[in-house]
Amino acid sequence: MFNLKKISILILALIFVSCGMLAGTLGAFRQWTFPVQKIKMDHAVNILFKNHPEYLIPDELKDLDDWEDRGYGFLDGKIFYFKDHPEEMYYVSYFTYVEGFEDEKDSKTTSIAIRAVHNLTPEGRWNTSENIKHNDKEIKRIEDRFYNEIIIKLEKQIGVKSKKETYWYEFFVNND
Repeated sequence: MFNLKKISILILALIFVSCGMLAGTLGAFRQWTFPVQKIKMDHAVNILFKNHPEYLIPDELKDLDDWEDRGYGFLDGKIFYFKDHPEEMYYVSYFTYVEGFEDEKDSKTTSIAIRAVHNLTPEGRWNTSENIKHNDKEIKRIEDRFYNEIIIKLEKQIGVKSKKETYWYEFFVNND
């Protein structure tokens, strides 16, 4: 017999995904939610870049930052550069969830997520989570690197712990 609760959750998740209501139009890797307003998150990311300039995109790679030209300027995206092997860049955005006519400035939480990864090889290009969705090992490596090198620093800097969000399909795994 079908579990009505699981079927209902699946239908709602499919509606949210098809309407682009989860991490936006680019999709996203794992999200981390901080109990802070978006303006505080923006300030924290800017301070992180100031204190750790090694994460700034080098001048010779700035032409790869064409997200605004692609129509994604509304995402308030930032690029994090990682020099150590594998050399790569992450296009990251942070966003709030608002209800009804609530102003995003009133939101008390902000989520941050990787939107795309560029592996900086000669044949490299920006890859979204959709491009590598069948490579669980690579997704885990990317998410672990971002957590260990960026999220932990932001948590210490802001003085709060983030919440690692669950993928919608994880509700169906070992959840009877």
